[in-house]
Amino acid sequence: MKKLILLLLLLFPAIAQAQPPLSVEGNQVFSGGKPVTLRGVSLCSLEWHTPLQQIAQVTDSPAQWNVNILRLPVQVKEWDRVGADAYIKNYLDPAVEMCKKNDVYCIIDWHEIADWDKQDVRDKLENFWKLVAKRYADEPNILYEIFNEPAEPKARNAENWAKWRDVMQEWVDQIRKDAPDTVLLIGSPHWSQMPGFAIDNPVKGDNLVYTLHLYPLWNHKEWDNLLGDPSKKLPILISEWGWSNDPKTWYGIKGSQESFGDPLKEYLKDKPTVGWTAWSYDPLCGPAMLGEAKEMAAFVKQWLKESNP
Repeated sequence: MKKLILLLLLLFPAIAQAQPPLSVEGNQVFSGGKPVTLRGVSLCSLEWHTPLQQIAQVTDSPAQWNVNILRLPVQVKEWDRVGADAYIKNYLDPAVEMCKKNDVYCIIDWHEIADWDKQDVRDKLENFWKLVAKRYADEPNILYEIFNEPAEPKARNAENWAKWRDVMQEWVDQIRKDAPDTVLLIGSPHWSQMPGFAIDNPVKGDNLVYTLHLYPLWNHKEWDNLLGDPSKKLPILISEWGWSNDPKTWYGIKGSQESFGDPLKEYLKDKPTVGWTAWSYDPLCGPAMLGEAKEMAAFVKQWLKESNP
């Protein structure tokens, strides 16, 4: 009997720490049947700048950031350079396992920024998900971000969305053959900045969440159209947002806590269904929270502490 009790005590922490599966209903994400707002940070790469150390820092250290989700970008050029088998074994598997061990959800992000209408871009994406979708299909803490930032054709109109939607539907259907229940993150043309068209013309399927990338380039007056109105009907995750006050930074991400961070936090106060991963927990990829965007780092860490106790 004592041995049985000891065995149960040893097993109980592992059982208690297992992340419940995610699901989507209406505009809300659920964790084990309970509403959840996913908030965390995005790394820049699974190969650059000691990513496993970064995951440990934000999830399992005295200075941890109270994240409940991490975004794990698979940089396409590194995937090509290293090769699929070696990349999965040496980079993707260890990162996923660490997230699982440290009790956080994680997004496997095919981090392509390209013309989504080019055949070679499509072929590469489809080959990636044929390998990866099945591999982690039974892991309840995994989400798949199918295409990071579809760029050209970039027109922000219903016609362009419709063409994109048809292509995305093919990819969703392909992934569903191997991962029937995994939450899939759906980007959009114009660098994932037009999810609102999905209200009238959605991708078909269950457990789908639409992504938005939001930076200071977009004036606050445009946020209702970009985010506020779509989030009333669609599940939205801002899989990239941030700013840098470095005077040398690109103007599109140039901002401050006063001009961008505080207004965004206030804007999301009454939108608890909208999740986010701040870009990026990295020393170089701007806005770099371990580099020039340290003001942003302190802000994000405090926001997470308040939101994810």
